[in-house]
Amino acid sequence: MPDDASTAYAKYSPHELAEKYCISIQQANRYIRRFGSRKKELDRLLSAAERTPVHRASEIDRTSRDVTFG
Repeated sequence: MPDDASTAYAKYSPHELAEKYCISIQQANRYIRRFGSRKKELDRLLSAAERTPVHRASEIDRTSRDVTFG
């Protein structure tokens, strides 16, 4: 069982972050450059932005018209 210290400092690679949150590698790199690669911090940041690890394809592929008018 991992101790609290090792999980507190676990880090994301850009590929791991992009895959988990369905974002581009470029966006993952920007998050890591700006906020660091610690999993705990990035998970908090993305959950605060209402970015869940799994998005439905229909939510991602919506047009601005769909979003505006439902």
